[in-house]
Amino acid sequence: MEQLKTIGRELAMGSQGGFGQSKEFLDLVKSIGEARSKAEEDRIVLREIESLKRRIVEPGIPKRKMKEYIIRLVYVEMLGHDASFGYIHAVKMTHDDNLVLKRTGYLAVTLFLNEDHDLIILIVNTIQKDLKSDNYLIVCAALNAVCKLINEETIPAVLPQVVELLGHSKEAVRKKAIMALHRFYHKSPSSVSHLLSNFRKKLCDSDPGVMGATLCPLFDLITNDANSYKDLVVSFVSILKQVAEHRLPKAYDYHQLPAPFIQ
Repeated sequence: MEQLKTIGRELAMGSQGGFGQSKEFLDLVKSIGEARSKAEEDRIVLREIESLKRRIVEPGIPKRKMKEYIIRLVYVEMLGHDASFGYIHAVKMTHDDNLVLKRTGYLAVTLFLNEDHDLIILIVNTIQKDLKSDNYLIVCAALNAVCKLINEETIPAVLPQVVELLGHSKEAVRKKAIMALHRFYHKSPSSVSHLLSNFRKKLCDSDPGVMGATLCPLFDLITNDANSYKDLVVSFVSILKQVAEHRLPKAYDYHQLPAPFIQ
């Protein structure tokens, strides 16, 4: 209960660019956190659902207000209730040009939807456009959605853009592109079979985070066919040597242990 209260407060207070949440939402979080029983909590959430159902369909809702409603829908679902009546509004928010609103929309749809949901078709074109954005934060948000929402049928629609992003100047984008290709490999190995050499190339990426992300798909590939990757042993030994000699940034240490997850 206390953890939910803390997360809700962070959702309410963590916005930027003047899009902070209202006192009403903070009071909702507080009342749920102070609920003395599950029944009392459910009564509060059900009242909130009825209120949101009325408000979210009102004409001319300011964007700031709609953003708050979407976050409140996320909070409702965090507490185990159905907020499907508002999913379409989260999808629409991914189309917005404002960075904060767009990222809020992407966060919500990746939490609300699964790859087989009927609304996925409405977001594919937006993802395609955002993967080409000049703003790397928008690209990262779109790649997060790709990893969660793109299914076997829609992989071809975004695959060329994801492959192109492997050469992006920002390491965060390259890392998420690797994660997206790994996801595609799990969903449909045949769709990326001609791209597996990219994992070999990214093992030599200048950023340790990208290199570490590449180890995950390589692990799967080697598990299936070790003989085809024996030539990478030298590279793996070199990586372990860098880790053991503390040559990676300290950010990769965990409780003074050097890069344990890469190891």
